[in-house]
Formats: sequence, C-alpha cells, structure tokens
Amino acid sequence: MDKVISDFDFFIPFRQHVPSLQNARREIYANLSRLACDDGIGFFNILAFRGVFFGSTFAKSKRFQWFESLGDWKQFRAAGQQEALKEHDIEEEYYIKKHCYGRSQKERSLTLLDAYWEQHRSWNDIFNESTTPTVEDVYNWLISKENGVTKFRNIGSLTALLICGDIIEAGIIPMPSSHELGKLIYKVGKGAKDGMLMFGLVRKGANAEDFCKAFTSLDNYVERALGVEEKKAMGYNVVMLEHTLCKMKRLTTHKVSLDDIFTEI
Repeated sequence: MDKVISDFDFFIPFRQHVPSLQNARREIYANLSRLACDDGIGFFNILAFRGVFFGSTFAKSKRFQWFESLGDWKQFRAAGQQEALKEHDIEEEYYIKKHCYGRSQKERSLTLLDAYWEQHRSWNDIFNESTTPTVEDVYNWLISKENGVTKFRNIGSLTALLICGDIIEAGIIPMPSSHELGKLIYKVGKGAKDGMLMFGLVRKGANAEDFCKAFTSLDNYVERALGVEEKKAMGYNVVMLEHTLCKMKRLTTHKVSLDDIFTEI
C-alpha cells in the first residue's frame, strides 16, 4: 500500500481510479458523441493524453481539459505559462513525465501534438466501416507502420493497449470477452502476461490457447469471488484485470515482494 500511495498513476491496480485517467474520463471520455465524432478531434485528444500528457502534473490537475484544435492547445499553453512555471522550473516538465510508463521515453515531448493534429482525421480509417472494429483491430491499427516507421509517433505496444482499454471503457468499442482480451495480452507480451507467469497461473512457454484459458479462468474466479458492490467500487472488468496483473508485476520490479503482495491482498 505504501508503494501504491507513492505514485497512484504508476502503481494503482484499479485503472478507473488512476488520477490522470480520472481527469481524462471526465474531460475527454465523458461525452461519447463528441469523442467519437468523425471530425477526429476526439482522436487528437486521445493521442495527446496517452502519448504526451499522461502522468504529468498537468494531467493530474484541475486545469486538464479537452482541446478543440491545435490552436486551442497553443492558446491554452501561452495563457498558462506562468502557472506551469510555478510547478516546474522547465515549462515542458509540467506537461511531460517521460518515465510515466516505466522507462524514460526520449520522444515524449510537446512537439508530438503537432504531428497528432496532422493525423487526427485518420480516426475515420478504422471507424468508417459499417461494423465496429474489435479491440485487436484497433490495437493493430495503432501500432501499424508507414514506410517502416510507426504510424503514430510514441504510440508503442503498451500505449496502444492502454488506448484500447480507454476506448473500451468509454463505450466506443465493445467490452471484449476474457478470451478475446487474453489473446491480445498474449500477443502484446508485456506486463499482464508477466503477471500471469509470476503468479503461476500459466507455465513459461504456454501457447496462446492455454494462456487464454488461464486468463478466462482467472476472470471467472474473480467475478464469482467479488461482491457486486466490490466490483462496482473498483470498476472491475477484464480490462481492469489486465491492468491489475500489470501493476502487480510492476510492484515486484520496484522492490515489493510477492509475500507482501499476497499478505495485503
């Protein structure tokens, strides 16, 4: 608990209670019709939040907001320069936390916002069909490459998975089944997969089908074990389960023992 309290954005297992994401849920994800509009402004805000602002002082502040355009952002930044400098000696550090997901992201900077604005209408490339894309469709699109370079700068596999979780919980794409999300977790091969291995829920070298069965079994167990009010309070769903496994693994890499985790659980 002490470790979780030291940095909620980085360690808390209940994703809907992450301070930065709480702000985003209120400012970006609350208005579904505006967010999913084919003008792509919602997509610009999604990329800006996950690719630039997440974890920063700004993202956790009452000043965090939706931006109607790149010009709107630039005007906001100019007007709030003194406010930013009250918090950090270097203005950009008010908006950027380079190690928000763990390793420092050298490319994470405010200049990305110009690139994201240029790409905001590409939202329609994936959401202009008569059928709603699956979570795997969206993930593959977010990590796709153009001319050998990542399509959306600074949006790697982890950030893409986080964006998928955000738009699932916002209702833009359907909540995946535990098997469907398990398949994607296996493909991504990061925190949650490591968490499953750490807890002995799958064996090392397990194939995709065995992994999906284990993840589905875990979800079924947690669904039965928790009460309705408990699940409501923590915002439980399969997306939160993936997030929690990732955070449990992260805790052990930051000097919290498995014994402590089991004791406090």
